[in-house]
This record gives sequence, structure tokens and C-alpha cells, in this order.
Amino acid sequence: MAETISFERLFPTLSPDQIERASAHGHIRKVEPGEVLVEAGTPNTRFFIVRTGQLEVVRPTESGETVVFALGPGQFTGETSVLEGRRAMVHIRAIASCELSELDREHLLSLIQTDSELSDILMRAFILRRVELIARGYGDVVLLGSSHSADTLRIKEFLTRNNHPYSYIDLDTDSSVQTMLDRFHVSVADVPVLICCGNGDAVLRNPSNEQIADRLGFNEAIDRTHLRDVVIIGAGPAGLAAAVYGASEGLNVLVVESTAPGGQAGSSSKIENYLGFPTGISGQDLAGRAYSQANKFGAEVIVAKTAIELSCSRKPYAVVMNDGVTILTRSIIVASGAQYRKLALENLRQFEGDGVYYSATFMESQLCIGEDVIVVGGGNSAGQASVFLAQTARRVYLLVRSSGLAASMSRYLIRRIEESPSIVLLPQTEIAAVEGKDRLERVRWRNTRTGENDIREIRHVFVMTGADPN
Repeated sequence: MAETISFERLFPTLSPDQIERASAHGHIRKVEPGEVLVEAGTPNTRFFIVRTGQLEVVRPTESGETVVFALGPGQFTGETSVLEGRRAMVHIRAIASCELSELDREHLLSLIQTDSELSDILMRAFILRRVELIARGYGDVVLLGSSHSADTLRIKEFLTRNNHPYSYIDLDTDSSVQTMLDRFHVSVADVPVLICCGNGDAVLRNPSNEQIADRLGFNEAIDRTHLRDVVIIGAGPAGLAAAVYGASEGLNVLVVESTAPGGQAGSSSKIENYLGFPTGISGQDLAGRAYSQANKFGAEVIVAKTAIELSCSRKPYAVVMNDGVTILTRSIIVASGAQYRKLALENLRQFEGDGVYYSATFMESQLCIGEDVIVVGGGNSAGQASVFLAQTARRVYLLVRSSGLAASMSRYLIRRIEESPSIVLLPQTEIAAVEGKDRLERVRWRNTRTGENDIREIRHVFVMTGADPN
């Protein structure tokens, strides 16, 4: 039964009345067998409902192509990329003579904003289809990397937090990796390597986040010459909330984000004390919902770009971007969030991403399966990280400067820590030194009350000491 429900949500069938209501926002189109409607690697800006005939969704592969699904009468194309105007991941073509209802992106957004029933059906299907693409790795990029590389982790986090499907080949464990390296004429020294397929194959050697966004067309559909009603700097929870509220009132909203939607909340393993989610929600899921909600109302989010200057001497105001483009706007909201507090250790930066982390998500947890880890901090973020990491790590040492947790952590987290046999609480304790060659190898901590030092062979430290306004 669960599979049937899941299948129906992925590929629901609209009723005749729903088809006609949706069709009123577009036009009728007839196509012949073999005609390509959407091509992988090109902007996905058109939405189709099958009235008669049949379409097939095809995924390009190295050996040719794989048919993902066939769409019959009442079913429709699209996933979240059609709302964002990003590139399509699949080909869509007719396998029989078809009559279709076609809507462009602007009219699809109008339909979603005005028809509550169809909005629920379409948005649910779009989101679930993107989740399925991510789960199956049905993307247009392959990442060759190493678990010992900070840049590999950076790229994985950037793609994941931007909800972009990708395949990953681990240099350390996959026996076929040398074949891939030889095929694309790259060496181990080039790792991490991002292989971009379709729309002109490309090999990116340790690319920056901005280079990845540009190559994959994350911002292609965004016209930065438009005069905006609101430009929001930062796509954390506050920025996304402002985008939803502004766009839902009909304002032309652009959000500028240097990394990925969600901000620091997007890197939380699980949030349980946020209103409206009694069973908790991961930061990534919370960010994804807010981002989809902003897209639904027509707000646009430009990622991997930075605002470096605001000119407010006259109207319209000007926001100068790091690539030299100037965006004009009637108003500006600065929602630049916070910066992580860091430990006062001389060589800390050497190990950031290579043993020292500021978030504890599924990706980081996979790096320390069966190993001992340290979590530093006495607040809720440290408590959440400790409980989460205890599911995969052998032992979690929770280091706090104070004499206990009661003054700084929610009671429900304290009880979970107390009841977990894998978590060792070390009060009045701080890290005195981190050591290693290419990556973190050992940690020395000190009891501030007794002055006693302890050295442990530990390769993973999670710093959860809060943040300061940015």
C-alpha cells in the first residue's frame, strides 16, 4: 500500500475538471511521435499536461538512455526545476500522437498561486520528484572525491543544500575510480573533480561554489537587469521568510545568497523545539520547504553570489555584486545571519573540513562511523549534534566549559544525553590543542578545574559554540 501511495503522489492523475482549470492558464498543443518537448541540460521552463496520447521521461546515461516513466492522460511533467527555471535533468518526448496542455513558467506560477487544490497536487509532486532524483543520484554531475578532502565535503554540502542530484565516487574505496580518472584525463592531485554531463560535457577540477553554480546554470533564469521591489541579502530562515511574505503580497523579490538557502539552520541534523513540527524536522528539510514556498510565490533566489556594496544615496537603491553586476531595487533587507564562533586555537583553520566541523548532518556522520568524536558546546546545537552523532559514532565526548548543561540546554536534550550510553559528558573541560599532518589526528583537552590534560587519538571535532551576528 505504501508503494502505491508513493507512486500516486509522484505521478498523480488530474480529473477532467482539474485539467480544464489548468489548461485555462496555457494553450492546447498537438505533437507527433518522437517530438522532444524538454531536453536535458536546457532550461526547464515549460509544463505539460497529457490530454491524449503518451509521453516518456528519459534519463541520459553514459551508455545511452534509460526510460524513467511514461505519462498518460491526466498526468503532467515537471519537478522543482520548472519553478526555478533551472536546467532539466531528463528528456521528455512523445511516444504517440498527443494533445497536450502547455503552460510556460510564468503561467504555471500563476496557476499555483490562484488554485489551491491544484497547487497542493502540483507542489507535492514536484517536491517528491526532486527528492526521488536526489535519492537515486539521477543528476547531471558526478563527483570524484575523497573523505579526507575538505573540498570534497564542501562540494557535497553545496550540491546537497541546493537540492541538486549528483553521483559520488569515493577515491578511497571505489575500485573503478582509476578508469574514471583516465577517461577524463585527471589525476589524483586534481581531486575533487566534478564531471558535468550534458549541454557540453565539462570537467571541473576543485571548482569553487560559484563556478559550480555557473556551470550548472543555477541562476540562468534570473534577470538581474529588472528593477526589484525588494532585494534580500541572505537566504537563511529570516531571509526566506521575508521572501515568502513579500512575494505572497505581489512584490518582485530577489534573494541573494552566498552559499545555499537555509543558512545555518540548514546544517542542523534535527530541530525539535521549532513551532509546528512535533516530531522534529532536519534543518535541510526546513530550508527546503521554505525555499519551495518562496518559489511558489515567485520569489527568485540567486545562489553562490555575494553582495559587496550597497548604494543608498538615491532611489532606486543599488546592490553591487561580487561579479560586477549591479541590481536596482526600491528596498533592501539585510538578513545576513550569523558567523560561527571558533575555538581560540592557532592551527584550527588547518583542520577545518578535515576533522573540524561546524555542522553535524548526515554527510559528516558518515565520515566518523564507528569512531570516537568530540562535540564542543553546551547549548541546544551541541546537544542535538551529540544525540545525532551517537547513532553512528562509537563514542561521543561532549566538552562543556561550565559545570553542567542545565543553564544552557533544553531539558529534553539533557535527558537524552544522560540516557545515552555512547555519550560521555565532560564538564569544565576545553580543547587545548589539535594536532595532525594532512588532517586531524589527535586532540588534547584540559580540565579547567584540576588542570589535568588528556590526549586522545580522535579525528573528528564538532564545534557547536554558538554564533555572533554577521
